[in-house]
Amino acid sequence: MSCSAVKFPDSDECAGCGKKALPVSTIVNLLLAVFLAFIGFVSGSEALLGNSLYAFKDFVASLVVLIGIRASEKPADVEHPYGHGKIEFVALLFIGVAIFIASLFVFVHSFRDIRAGWHGEIQVPGLIALWAGCISVIATYKLSKYLHCVGTRRNSPATLATAKHLHSDTVASLFVVLAIIGSNMGLLFLDPLVAVIETLDLMWLSVGTFKEGLNGALDRSVNAEIRPEIESIAQRVPGVRRVSNVDVRRLGQNQWIDITIKVDCNKSASEGYMIGLHVKESIIKALENISDVSVSIEPYMP
Repeated sequence: MSCSAVKFPDSDECAGCGKKALPVSTIVNLLLAVFLAFIGFVSGSEALLGNSLYAFKDFVASLVVLIGIRASEKPADVEHPYGHGKIEFVALLFIGVAIFIASLFVFVHSFRDIRAGWHGEIQVPGLIALWAGCISVIATYKLSKYLHCVGTRRNSPATLATAKHLHSDTVASLFVVLAIIGSNMGLLFLDPLVAVIETLDLMWLSVGTFKEGLNGALDRSVNAEIRPEIESIAQRVPGVRRVSNVDVRRLGQNQWIDITIKVDCNKSASEGYMIGLHVKESIIKALENISDVSVSIEPYMP
């Protein structure tokens, strides 16, 4: 089924396309990572090995999003009252470390070979690496266009972000192809040079991935811009005299909100409860990706 054949964003066909987008991205990137790593090893192309790490990065990124979606669908229980969304951040911690170590290994090996390549002392990448690089360009470009189509029609920021990353990987794959061509024309240093550039970029990205996982696991405060918005929504609810506290924690792709409101001290318990329920419903209706809202009620003392 082609996404381009979809006529309406809310059609059943488009809905099915959206549901398949992440699994398709995960499988394609895994196959591409294994394929490029194998050809890179066999052909002696370090740039292609670096390119395989980009595909592996995209694979684990899609996998983490899938894990987050599955975890967010799992209801909270007695042992996990805030749900299971934190598993996404734990996965990011391990992924960040794994990509950094793999990139560092390729970086050290490639950096050493730049000098050897300058003196013509390294192996020329086989032409099979050129074909593999071309396949990588085509595959990442096609997948990027597919995910961009799905993300646009489904209005999915996560899918659009993945499409944007894949578009950047297409450009990186194009440089790999040029490096392999240059190496076969006698510029042997180009292949390890591109590998060094790739791995430096990947190490930087892996540090960002690790920091995101660490911040999420340690409940670092979310974007401060959302707090005034939550306070404004609550203040508009009849009966709310003041919002005294707002705490927001990330639970994977969703957010859990703890809010404390003040109501007139002459209100009955049932009236205060209904005001709090109205606040909760208003916040969930106005904001996206809210796991739950916990409302505490205190008496307002002028």
